[in-house]
Amino acid sequence: MNVNVVIIGHVDHGKSTLIGRLLYDSESITEGRVEEIQKLAEEYKKRFEFAYFIDSFDDELKEERTIDTTGVMFKGQKNLYSITDVPGHKEFIKNMLTGASHADVAVLVVAADEGIQEQTGRHAFLINMLGIKQLLVVVNKMDIVDYKQEVFQAIKSGVSKLLASLGYSNIEFIPASAMEGDNIYKPSPRMKWYGGPTLIQILDEVEVSKELRPLRFVIQDTYTVDSERVVVGRVESGTLRRGDEVIFQPSGVRGEIRKIKVFQGELERAEQGDSIGIVLDREVKRGDVCGLVEAPPVPTEEFLGEAVLLENKLRRGDTLELRCGTRRVCCEIKEIREKINSETGEIVERQPAEIGENEAATILFATEPLVVEKFSEIPELGRFILVRDRNIGAGVVLETGI
Repeated sequence: MNVNVVIIGHVDHGKSTLIGRLLYDSESITEGRVEEIQKLAEEYKKRFEFAYFIDSFDDELKEERTIDTTGVMFKGQKNLYSITDVPGHKEFIKNMLTGASHADVAVLVVAADEGIQEQTGRHAFLINMLGIKQLLVVVNKMDIVDYKQEVFQAIKSGVSKLLASLGYSNIEFIPASAMEGDNIYKPSPRMKWYGGPTLIQILDEVEVSKELRPLRFVIQDTYTVDSERVVVGRVESGTLRRGDEVIFQPSGVRGEIRKIKVFQGELERAEQGDSIGIVLDREVKRGDVCGLVEAPPVPTEEFLGEAVLLENKLRRGDTLELRCGTRRVCCEIKEIREKINSETGEIVERQPAEIGENEAATILFATEPLVVEKFSEIPELGRFILVRDRNIGAGVVLETGI
């Protein structure tokens, strides 16, 4: 089973080192990579660290921080993992949202020597906002605090209260040292007081939902190839078959799938995650969403979303660009219903006139016609980006057709 994992937490709490350790202990490092990193570390006069396996950008190695999302794959004892390291810095929350958007499970990393910090709470809030229900906590850098049980218990108590405020319960906590390899892939002989599972053992027990969902095929572009009109896009949910009767929204175009094309040839069916071309006898355009006639996508001109602002201010009545899937539309902030504490999830003000940088809110958006889905039902079309000059916010869809 393929499991998508996102590693979150405050800057310098050891997220990249944790992934590097998993790659190393699972023997997923490509040949020569260790020697390459050792040479880079020597060049920049840095101590060799497992984080360098994924912090592969020169700028990151010089600054010892992750500046963008980094995805890697490795084989566990049971599952195959696509694992993403996301930035801990406040200014990189936009990238964090991108990296977390397809995760099945989140691993929150908290350093034993620092405990809860600013981004600890904010990342937990954002993960909760994105609808990721499976969460576990690694208390890292236990080697720095001499593997003391009382330090682990104190951090566990504090983080448990924080997560409980967001609705999380029965969370697994693992005392660990990614640098030394304690309780990541192998049990630690230095923390005999901990009798629980290692990180990889817990991950191998994660269950990924296999629920059936309606077809949603998002159009990226159209081409004419050998006199055939080919519509290129990605199946975000459900299954598409040759011969299916489909409808595209918001354009309202209906048609029949004549062929499903891939680079290697043709398919009889395409599944969720497949990037394909389809041959139609109708003209559609980028931004349309395709569904079966019997379970069609429904365009809307108003929806309720929960968004976090990354910069500047947002006021009731403001207009800006909203992006969902491949569609870009003009939208208006029709109503700001509740301002939310982006670290605890608590409502701090009702019906505010505006929200500021790093604040979150539930907002009623009025838009040009587009297809969005409730994040709880089809998350691939339940996320959006807000743009004015450049990206200023991101969020999830709570309700449609308000």
